[in-house]
Amino acid sequence: RRQCTGEGRAAKDGDSVLVNYKVWLSDGSLVDSTEGRDPLNFTLGKRKVMKGFEDAARGLCVGDRCEVTLPPEFAYGERREDLVLDIDAAKVPEGVTEGMTLQLSSGGRPVPARVIKVNDDGSIQLDANHKLAGETLKVEMTLAGFRALLAPAEPPPGMELATFAAGCFWGVELAFQRVPGVVQTNVGYAQGEQQAPEYEDICTGRTGHTEAVRVVFDPSAVTFEELLPVFWERVGKNATTLNKAGNDEGPQYRSGIYYHSEEQQRLAEKSALELQMKLGEPVVTEVKAAEPFWLAGDYPQEYLE
Repeated sequence: RRQCTGEGRAAKDGDSVLVNYKVWLSDGSLVDSTEGRDPLNFTLGKRKVMKGFEDAARGLCVGDRCEVTLPPEFAYGERREDLVLDIDAAKVPEGVTEGMTLQLSSGGRPVPARVIKVNDDGSIQLDANHKLAGETLKVEMTLAGFRALLAPAEPPPGMELATFAAGCFWGVELAFQRVPGVVQTNVGYAQGEQQAPEYEDICTGRTGHTEAVRVVFDPSAVTFEELLPVFWERVGKNATTLNKAGNDEGPQYRSGIYYHSEEQQRLAEKSALELQMKLGEPVVTEVKAAEPFWLAGDYPQEYLE
């Protein structure tokens, strides 16, 4: 396959890559493609996609294209008969029909399984093999680019940054997107120790990060002080509950204001103290200097816009 021969760097382990691809079966039928969709994003070396995809992308430069043939062991594996399961009628949910996909659990991870047979007695047969298990695939792949892992430490000219954590970042981001003067938002992970964390890492609660929103705003249209009430409204009663946001619990859901200047620090601390006096109980929302902000993968960005 073609390796990086032009200008630019070659993709290597640890890079978050964006690829366009087409996948065919050995009989020539097309089974998947990014045509009409955004490029696929994955991090090399994380083993979140089939091995052959990583091998195909590794070593390419932006714009390079390669064609590879992937035997089952580099695609979705050989078909396994032990993954065809018979389920007693007593364990079958109501309304199950042939062709439906059910979610099983293996080691705490969801595993999709297709209903391939519904018996007269209500029992069913499931197939937990991937639909392409046992198939040899032909892949055409183009490296479209690299995704930035870190948000810029400095704002664009004339703009300012603000970083807020108030629980699950989707709803928080939407609240700030609706504020006139906010020109950009990104969701991600703030204040942790681990480099380049992914969502699965954050969910362990052991990386030190909290789900957060990085806001770029125009100070001539909206001030940091005017953003604070939006933040406190999203935090709500959880300003007094540590590591909790609604039904979500864990250090990744703690609330915080992460300042980018001494003036932001002063205003944040002042607003937290005022809220504490109003509530008559300690406010546990942390106010700390902003640390590197790791962008979440493409799938959560502007999820509710």
